[in-house]
Amino acid sequence: MSATAISNATRLNEIGFPEFTAKLITDTFDALIAANIRQTEAYTALVKATAQDLTVYINETKDDISGDMILQFLANNLTPDQFAKVDGKKPLDAATAKAINDACEIEDQPKPTIAEGAVSTTVFNSILDAAAKRIAADKYTMLREMVKMGILRLIVENGIIETKLTFTTYGSNYYNSNSSKYNSSSFSANASAKTGGFLSLWCKASASTAYNTMSVSTANSSSSTSSSTSVQIYGLVRINFKTDYQPLNTT
Repeated sequence: MSATAISNATRLNEIGFPEFTAKLITDTFDALIAANIRQTEAYTALVKATAQDLTVYINETKDDISGDMILQFLANNLTPDQFAKVDGKKPLDAATAKAINDACEIEDQPKPTIAEGAVSTTVFNSILDAAAKRIAADKYTMLREMVKMGILRLIVENGIIETKLTFTTYGSNYYNSNSSKYNSSSFSANASAKTGGFLSLWCKASASTAYNTMSVSTANSSSSTSSSTSVQIYGLVRINFKTDYQPLNTT
């Protein structure tokens, strides 16, 4: 069994521990670089979006405004009674039409022209379109303010990459043998005599003897062999991050 254990130990190079360690280091650095690239791309996309004209930005993003966002916008800018008239069950009065136009007005952009009267499908779609444009304009303003503030980056301050290999081999032999012998002997004698029907001087007699010997030999033996090999590969990556603020260069 010692030979088996030694044989297992000599095959340590087949486990690929150096390759495991190298891949752990490579994947860690690749993840950090990819995260930095995503941060840069996100900021570049933000700058590109806010560099567009407001009209272009609104036309390109208004269709991405969800219905829930539009309904929430109208609910926040109209009274409950005014909001209930948007669904067309009641005609729009002058006050409700004005409230919708005022809420959806965008500076330096054409003013909405929602008029009082029955809410047809065309009027309803016009209300939704005006609200979506106003929400898109608000997002544009917010993004421009974010660009002015600069970029907030996530930076690796320091870190630890640790790998560990635990190799254990075990072997054992067990052999047990028991034997026993049993001997037995016996002796017996038999004799018989018989006379005839009439008194006679002659007697018939017979005799026999027997001698028996028995020998029994038993043997019990058992043998067992066990061997085990355990390999554990452990990897740990501990990285400490910090945030860094990079203001926009205004010069």
